Amino acid sequence: MYKVISLFIILSITGFITIWIKNDPGLIVIEWQGWLVETSFAIIVCATILLFISIIIIYCLLKKIFSIPRAIQNNYKINKTDKANKTIISALSAKNMGEIELAEKLSQKAKYLNNSPLKLLLDSEINNYNNNEEIYIKDLGKMLSHPETMLLGIKKLSNFYFQKGEIQKAITIINKTPKTKNTPNWFYITSLKLNILERNWDDIIKSIRNMEKYTNVSKADIKLIKSRIYLFQALEYKKKNNTIDFRYINESLKFDPSFAPSIIFKAKLLFEQNNTLGFNYIKKSWKKFAHPDIANFLTEIYEKKPKNELLKIIKSLTKLNKNIFINNITLARVAISIGSWHVARQSLKIIPENEWTKDIYIMMADLEKKEHGNISKSNYWIKKSENANLDFVWGCTSCTHISTNWSLICPKCNNVDTIKWQQFTKSNINMNKLNSIEIIKPKGIIEELDIGIDR
Repeated sequence: MYKVISLFIILSITGFITIWIKNDPGLIVIEWQGWLVETSFAIIVCATILLFISIIIIYCLLKKIFSIPRAIQNNYKINKTDKANKTIISALSAKNMGEIELAEKLSQKAKYLNNSPLKLLLDSEINNYNNNEEIYIKDLGKMLSHPETMLLGIKKLSNFYFQKGEIQKAITIINKTPKTKNTPNWFYITSLKLNILERNWDDIIKSIRNMEKYTNVSKADIKLIKSRIYLFQALEYKKKNNTIDFRYINESLKFDPSFAPSIIFKAKLLFEQNNTLGFNYIKKSWKKFAHPDIANFLTEIYEKKPKNELLKIIKSLTKLNKNIFINNITLARVAISIGSWHVARQSLKIIPENEWTKDIYIMMADLEKKEHGNISKSNYWIKKSENANLDFVWGCTSCTHISTNWSLICPKCNNVDTIKWQQFTKSNINMNKLNSIEIIKPKGIIEELDIGIDR
């Protein structure tokens, strides 16, 4: 509508001027070198317009003529670039088929695009396959200067240095990551893990803040991460400064009051001050967060007490919580250790048999052998244990290493926060024989943290 109105106004003005000039053309006399030229105003206007149009047409023609060589050159470059790109794509296809020699030949044909993002990607893949480490690292370094390949370069370089054990170099590379919400979570999580490995406490806090700001990690997961890190700090500072120990462990419990290793660490500090303080804290924690490790810790603390007194303490503890399985298996273990066979049997019978695990069947076998000397019955229970569900243990979700205690860093695969209280299946345990080939590979967080620096 606006265009129609504008056109109408322009045509109206033009028509008005045309009629005005026709009705009153006027007379213009020009004297030039003895010549006397008489004309009207309308003719002067038309001549001026025609001259202006002619100049524009001549300019456009000259511009087109002089730009022909440049256009030819640009078309040549476009055709050459297009051909090189197609060659690179063919080379990448050949590489993924395992035809490395063909990929190398095609790569040589695409030299025109050396140092372009796609060519660097191809060359890095080929050099990595051929174990040309020095050239491979140079290719990855060049990839950092291109926005299209920057993240890939950062990821592969940080992986490379991590696998070499050069953690500080890996941190230097991962710190080049652009801090935006479009950057995948992996980069922020890996930054956190690498700084944990180096005990860079200030940078650990920065990494957590970046995760809170730029990732979609939930607040609940962030709390769990903070809890584990503060416990790790407390364990690192153990016996150096009691005040610092309490500060860190209280921070850990603030973010996750249910975590058994944190509860045990604080209980140790309290027992060092006063037995009553320590025991009262254990009882308070057991009411809400019963865990076998807490019972094992208490058993170690009171191992020098008379057997009946130890059993009495554990019995009083198990009455504070309604978790039938943990309470009774804890009581049975202590009872067997001090030779209280009747209490052990009664405790195990309370647990529904469909919930029995491998350890319970082995305890039953132990009872038959020690109490009655019934080898046949003992073997019966041992046989049943072979197909029973496995017990919960501290195990690595990355390499399936089984540990007796929790630790933030897996002692086998060196991954971070992968030691979890979990129940392995038999297939998981068989995997324990395998060596981890890829140390860092992408997956997703708290699951990514569960799996560790593995992407």
